[in-house]
Amino acid sequence: MAKVSPSMTGGRITKWTKDVGDFVSCYDLLYEFEVSGLTDIDEEENVTTKMELESCDEGYLAVVFDPVVPNTCPKIVGGGTPVALLCDTVDEMHDVQDQFKRLGPKVSPASTSIRLTRHY
Repeated sequence: MAKVSPSMTGGRITKWTKDVGDFVSCYDLLYEFEVSGLTDIDEEENVTTKMELESCDEGYLAVVFDPVVPNTCPKIVGGGTPVALLCDTVDEMHDVQDQFKRLGPKVSPASTSIRLTRHY
């Protein structure tokens, strides 16, 4: 989760614009999120700001980590918390996905995505 302010404690990813397996280029829009408390005034008045995150790297979107669940009320993700993993090649992406499956986390498909229930 992008930490967009020193006072930010977390945000909610509301929409992924890429699916697992997609190639992500630099400056591609990766996800949309909502954040509260960007400023002291926002925190006092409970203001929520909608933002978008552009990727600063490129690669294949291999894994998207929970607690990001589309079309539900996603949990708050702490600023600076990893939410996805990019790989350089398709083969590397498949290897990483296989490694996560072998480690034993519960994996449940959400559309074409691999979603994990714990962080590593």
